[in-house]
Amino acid sequence: MRSILFIVFSFFSLGLFAQQYELTKDSDTLYYFKYEKPIIEKLRLIQPKEKKDFFRFSSDKYYLELSNESNKYLMYVDETWEGKKTGKAFIKEFSLTEKQVNEIKNLIASLKIHEIPTDNQIKNWAFGFDGITYTFELKAGNNYSHKHYWTPTSQQKFVESNIINYFVIKVDEIIDYQQNRKKFTEEIPYFSWTKDGVSWNAVKLINKDNYSEYKRYKKLMRKNKS
Repeated sequence: MRSILFIVFSFFSLGLFAQQYELTKDSDTLYYFKYEKPIIEKLRLIQPKEKKDFFRFSSDKYYLELSNESNKYLMYVDETWEGKKTGKAFIKEFSLTEKQVNEIKNLIASLKIHEIPTDNQIKNWAFGFDGITYTFELKAGNNYSHKHYWTPTSQQKFVESNIINYFVIKVDEIIDYQQNRKKFTEEIPYFSWTKDGVSWNAVKLINKDNYSEYKRYKKLMRKNKS
């Protein structure tokens, strides 16, 4: 009887530990647990269960996070070889200046971003198979919201889609995304790579000699592991 009580108590305690926040009614976390949680863990970003306030704006372009600890955004790729992931990831972090942080916060407030419900709760929002999904997360005290918006540029022009489109464009400008994306791509140390949740692969254009050298290197690495 004592063992049964201990198991029940342990299960109940774990449940309390896991539920450290209240989900807002206009949220949708299915996408988070299915696609984003592994990426958040890989990038070592703040998780909802932590007792920390944060705002996060993310997509397969980058993960931007504002908090009392740090203000930054990260880009990453996973190495692939012979059609499979190797387990290696190239992650680059870009720190945000105080000016950039203030501009983003003012943009959030002026557009009332946090008042817009997630896309499946917006009547006019359309969905498809391809495209890009933008995610907004906000943790304030014990409240947590998780909202996503599938390809705002594919939507008809209405209030919510116009706001999200404008926000995306302005944030990209504020953080110099296009310029930093080019630098990031040039620094990727892999011959081929992909990204979690994205169905494309990119291959670095190198000459035949470099490819042969890289191939020998990969074979040597595989041999050392066995």
